[in-house]
Amino acid sequence: MKNNSHQAGLTLISWIILILLIGFVAMFGFRLFPIYMEYYSINASMNTAAHRIQVGETPAQIRLSIDNLFTINGVNDVTPGKNVTISSPQADNTITLTLRYDERVSFIGNVDLLVHFHKIYRATPH
Repeated sequence: MKNNSHQAGLTLISWIILILLIGFVAMFGFRLFPIYMEYYSINASMNTAAHRIQVGETPAQIRLSIDNLFTINGVNDVTPGKNVTISSPQADNTITLTLRYDERVSFIGNVDLLVHFHKIYRATPH
């Protein structure tokens, strides 16, 4: 009887490469997770502000409303005065709120991750 014993599995170098790859992806995710969590708070605040706009509200009043929502949700890095553009009412009475900002976080050594956010919200005052 012939006994063919054959080893199967990863070598030590393969395990090291696999662990390094998983660690790299995990570090990437841990660095980006807080940025996207803050974006979800900003997005929720902007949606709420867009739905609450009243007829005759000025851009300054809309910015104050957005700023209050940012304060409630703990958003500190993005400000309505600098990162939100408010258009004047169009012919169909819609107002456009444009959110635009960048977030930068240190990744490894002198390498940073830069994330650009740009979203347009359309609001119809009621």
